[in-house]
Amino acid sequence: MNAGRSLATKNTKMSGVGWFTFWCPRGRPDSIPARGGRSSCFLWPSLRPRIRILNPILLLGLGLLGAGCTAPSTGLVNLTAAKAAVVAYVDNGGYDRDLATVAAEARSWIEQRAARKGAGERLAVVVDIDETVLSSYPQMKAQDFGYVPEVWNAWVARGVAPAIAPMREVYLTARRLGVDVLFVTGRKDPRDRPGTEANLLRQGMSDYARLVLAPASDDFPTTAQRKAAQRAALAREGWMIIASIGDQDSDLAGGHAERTFKLPNPFYVIP
Repeated sequence: MNAGRSLATKNTKMSGVGWFTFWCPRGRPDSIPARGGRSSCFLWPSLRPRIRILNPILLLGLGLLGAGCTAPSTGLVNLTAAKAAVVAYVDNGGYDRDLATVAAEARSWIEQRAARKGAGERLAVVVDIDETVLSSYPQMKAQDFGYVPEVWNAWVARGVAPAIAPMREVYLTARRLGVDVLFVTGRKDPRDRPGTEANLLRQGMSDYARLVLAPASDDFPTTAQRKAAQRAALAREGWMIIASIGDQDSDLAGGHAERTFKLPNPFYVIP
């Protein structure tokens, strides 16, 4: 969860829910799915300094939310309605279904690839952590999708994030087939290591080959560049990375994996 100044966007379609993208000049841009409709209400930019939120203030939409009068031509959408759409996507099962679909594809590929393992190959999958194998949704919802660093750090330290069940099955499948799991995450080292290790142990995913966290002083301009470099370093150690799995495009960009699998994330975007 590293905030940045990028204005990168991501437009995706999942379970009949259209995507809209928030923009924030002082934080990371966060994508939120929203249903069609019209609204005349939106959050004025002058309110931005008063609110600390994970999903930034201004939403530049592909459509409109809510009901009411004609929306302004800028496409700004009521933030409360946008957050409600995210909660509905989770509560109605759409999020779980989309997670399960991608996880099943990843599991199938790992089974196929392990079955034709070459002599001397050291197979591995690179897996992100947050919103990939562990869910921070309870913490985000409790904070009304706000992001306060101290609160987030305390959540990580507690090590109580629930597992994302379909992805835990991917993890267990890989281990059953002798494929190493290499966790590569944006959590910070050394601050977040104890809580992360305890959380993975508590959720039955402690038999991994490597847990790679972001350095406390991260000199890479983007998460995508850092994670690509980390995968390259793992490949140089002798692993054949047959899959890279994450909830962000930045988890997967930059190569050094035979296949990539992108999980849905309606909560935030990390460039």
